[in-house]
Amino acid sequence: MRVLRRFFNRLIFWTKVQHDEDRLQAEIEEHLALQTAENVRAGLSPTEARRQAVLKFGAVESIREDYRAQKGLPFLETLIQDTRYALRRLRKSPAFTITTVLILALGIGATTSIFSLVHAVIMRSLAVANPGELYRLGKQSRCCFMGGYSQEKEFSLVSYELYQYLRDHTKGFSELAAFPAVETGFGVRRSGSSEPAQGYPGEFVSGNYFTMFGIRAYGGRLLAASDDRPGAPPVAVMSYRLWQQTYGSDASVIGSVFNLDDKPFTVVGIAPPGFFGDTLRSTPPDFFLPLTTEAFVEPDADLNKHDLAWLDLIGRIQPGAAPASIEAEMRVELKQWLRSHWGEMSPNDRANFPDQTLFLAPGGAGITSMREQYEHWLRILMMVSGFVLLIVSANVANLMLVRGLERRRQTSLSMALGAQPARIVRQSLTESILLSLFGGAAGLAIAFGGTRLILYFAFPPVGGMASIPINASPSMPVLLFAFAVSLITGVAFGIAPAWMATRVDPIEALRGASRSTARTGSLPRKALVVFQAVLSLVLLSVSGLLTAALYHLENQDFGFDQDRRIVARIEPRLAGYRPAQLAPLYQRIHESIAGIAGVSGVALCIYSRLAGGGWGYGVWVDGHPAPGPKEDDFAAYDRVTARYFAATGNPILKGRGISEQDTATSQHVAVINEAFARRFFKNENPIGKHFGRAEMASRQYEVVGIAKDARYLTIGLDQPIGPFFFLPAAQHDVSTQGEHSEVDPGTHFLHDIVIVTKPQANLSFAQVRQAMASVDPNLPISIRTLKEQVAGQFTQQRLIARLTSFFGILSLVLASIGLYGVTAYNAGRRVNEIGVRMALGADRGHVAALILRGAFALILFGLLIGLPVTFAAGRFLGSQLYGFNPYDPFVTCVAVVTLGLSALAASLIPAFRTSLISPLEALRAE
Repeated sequence: MRVLRRFFNRLIFWTKVQHDEDRLQAEIEEHLALQTAENVRAGLSPTEARRQAVLKFGAVESIREDYRAQKGLPFLETLIQDTRYALRRLRKSPAFTITTVLILALGIGATTSIFSLVHAVIMRSLAVANPGELYRLGKQSRCCFMGGYSQEKEFSLVSYELYQYLRDHTKGFSELAAFPAVETGFGVRRSGSSEPAQGYPGEFVSGNYFTMFGIRAYGGRLLAASDDRPGAPPVAVMSYRLWQQTYGSDASVIGSVFNLDDKPFTVVGIAPPGFFGDTLRSTPPDFFLPLTTEAFVEPDADLNKHDLAWLDLIGRIQPGAAPASIEAEMRVELKQWLRSHWGEMSPNDRANFPDQTLFLAPGGAGITSMREQYEHWLRILMMVSGFVLLIVSANVANLMLVRGLERRRQTSLSMALGAQPARIVRQSLTESILLSLFGGAAGLAIAFGGTRLILYFAFPPVGGMASIPINASPSMPVLLFAFAVSLITGVAFGIAPAWMATRVDPIEALRGASRSTARTGSLPRKALVVFQAVLSLVLLSVSGLLTAALYHLENQDFGFDQDRRIVARIEPRLAGYRPAQLAPLYQRIHESIAGIAGVSGVALCIYSRLAGGGWGYGVWVDGHPAPGPKEDDFAAYDRVTARYFAATGNPILKGRGISEQDTATSQHVAVINEAFARRFFKNENPIGKHFGRAEMASRQYEVVGIAKDARYLTIGLDQPIGPFFFLPAAQHDVSTQGEHSEVDPGTHFLHDIVIVTKPQANLSFAQVRQAMASVDPNLPISIRTLKEQVAGQFTQQRLIARLTSFFGILSLVLASIGLYGVTAYNAGRRVNEIGVRMALGADRGHVAALILRGAFALILFGLLIGLPVTFAAGRFLGSQLYGFNPYDPFVTCVAVVTLGLSALAASLIPAFRTSLISPLEALRAE
């Protein structure tokens, strides 16, 4: 309390310092006047009496300083003085100030830009009430469906029935909400409108979804538990973004009927601004529907499939509840629910029963699938940008060292006149921090532009849909980060020059001999250049490895032809088509497109190669034992029309492909790839053999052909191609159990049309659109070439490679600038020595070689340190190189040669300039 009172007293004194200074001066003058009068009475002359009075009183200025130190805020006063002094010096050196601020802006801006993404993707919580109270089911995010009654490692997805069981029996949650692990798309049209349906992302959510998040409607109301019951009127909540941008904030939207996949829903409310749902994704949902309406909308509803896990769970714990006790309670409930379905379990599910468990994880950030996808890359980029910032700091430190040496004589004079070393250091540090803060302010503009560019390229906008909910404008955490980085950077590059500024001998420096200071500070400057060379080599190697890995990934043998292929994507469900209408639709599409001049082939499929889809299940081969609980029996599949393999350029190695003879009434057949044959048939000839779903019959499909291995799925691009099989689109699978219903009717909604053009034909997208419009003008369609589709799968890797390449080039330029500055400064300091050498017979070539040797000695030392660090960085990248050699000698050699050439260019100019000096002028410079 006493310290606080003293501080406030000092603050009050500081605010009225001028008044107290006048009062102190008056008291001093009064004391001197009294002493002078006494001396006059003693017989001294007035002048001598005044002089003796001042001598007896002591140093007036020292007394004033002591008074200010005891009564005021000396630190604040000196800080203001140092700031004014630093600003005055920076204003007198505009070239130095502008150069330094720009260099700092690049480093701080790049780092802040990456941190903006790190904060948004990794650190930010959902825009909901008290996110710290939220917990989700599962330590890792999973997509999208899990069949059966067992899951590997943990139960992170649940069926609707299991969700109800956990919701009704778990007491530790005040609310437990559910929503699908995969995003749903809807064909949306306002009731009464004649316009075709537009595709928008949406989500089925439980009735307590918004209550659990603790948010309120912007307009109207949100979903309630009464809306999520069978037979309740179908209602929906619209996103604020869609309501504002598409419907112009029209209040009449609330209460209006919208047809979603041709089913009427009444919009009862608008979600609040900034709410993007439960998951950070590139296209956040625009509609929220009650979970029970999934059976109303979807022809193949998952709601009542007890053995299909497709829901994520997030709950809000009750005040005072312990997450660990809730987790233990839910584990017991999971076992109880599984036991209630013992009779429905497969032998594998029963064998895995003892291992089934679940975990709770903090859910304040929602389902963190994007975080898990990008976290490692963002950490790598953060480290890379940190390296760039270190190079920037070293570069500016070199500039500050040179600036300090240029002011060495002034510093010596100040210290000779009594200046304290601490004050000299503080003045230099103040200048450094001011430069860094100016650079940070300019860096915020670079960070804003850089973040927007990264978001644009990483998550390109999709027409009509919401973009990823990451704002490029700096938020308060980003501003604080930029300020902290600026402050730390200022201290980092300013502390060494500030300390060296005080390492002077006032007597020697005041003599004015330039010879005495020629070598001063050379070791720190050279060390900083070596440091920059090391970091630059590491960044060049990292960018080279990532670029080479991307090239290797993009130019691998995909197993299919990309030339002369166009992929048109359709959404029959959005246009209101039912399963019974699909076969005639596909026939009309085939005939319409095949009739276009220049088209040589057409085929349809659920998803084309590297389109981003994926269906699959466990396989049981006829004549083989049933797959065991630990056996990997998974295989992916696709449904295709006739002549699909010819259309995609995927050769059939044995047997035949899917053809017109594979009808709904013919023998169910399949074409498998080589990986499927290797895994499930070993050394057997698969043609004529049978296999099926592990839980159904092993004679479900007859193998009629083997296709060459080809990339299909977008996951595991650095792994060997996995088992895959193809089924005819005309054939439907019917369950042999229960009600003999169709299995996976959703797989008959084919989305991709593969179009092959004739050689030299010029087929435009407009011709394809016109042909599709003749089939159904309301059918949504998007078109791109197969090459564009394949290239689109490497957007993330391409962006990372480009960013690291940019940082590598930036570090190379900064290191070259640092080397140039040190070489030029050292050459200027050695003018007299060079003059003597030339006077004794050295020619210009020897002089240039002398300067170049000094520069390349620094680079060579940097290489000796940098190469081991480079190999360590390659090992750290590891799996991010998709199988590419992290110690690739070619990449390392290119990085070394690039650094060497840039060093040659940076040092050649000072060396050439020095070689042109006249010996007479050099000797005269002493």
